Amino acid sequence: MSNWQNWAVALILLLCIVRIGQRVYAFFMKVKEKRNPCENCATGCELKQLYEKKRLECSDGKKEIKKKCC
Repeated sequence: MSNWQNWAVALILLLCIVRIGQRVYAFFMKVKEKRNPCENCATGCELKQLYEKKRLECSDGKKEIKKKCC
């Protein structure tokens, strides 16, 4: 009787591991595609704040370069 319970627990653990792996993979794919990985965060996380700060710095730098060239 406990044999099927062991299989059920192993299956549940395997499904949890697969789901966690999918989320980690999706996170890194968003980063690779240069999309904000924290766009769906419910709270303001440090990574989201750093991402926004870096994005603003880069956009400010591009504007200065365009002004100097013209």
